[in-house]
Amino acid sequence: MKECVIWTVNIDKKKSRSEGRKIPKRFAIPNVRLSELIDACKELGLYFRAEEKKYPRCWWEEGGRVFVEKIDKKTKLMIEIAKKIAEIRERKKKK
Repeated sequence: MKECVIWTVNIDKKKSRSEGRKIPKRFAIPNVRLSELIDACKELGLYFRAEEKKYPRCWWEEGGRVFVEKIDKKTKLMIEIAKKIAEIRERKKKK
């Protein structure tokens, strides 16, 4: 099984490309937490494992990473996860 690593920084809207964001800002989510990344992977039915690690470029910030089974291109997968996080946040806001 092939895996890809997705850091919380990779889908964070407040980060620049040089700081580690991998997807366009229109799809990115501000202040992504590892727990949200885990919830999104669960809801999408992805096989994953999570680790609380610090992203090397910004080691002083909290964050983490998930290893996700690679079922498509990494960028497309990150966009799907970001959309799911936005959906989860909307649901929580309505409650």
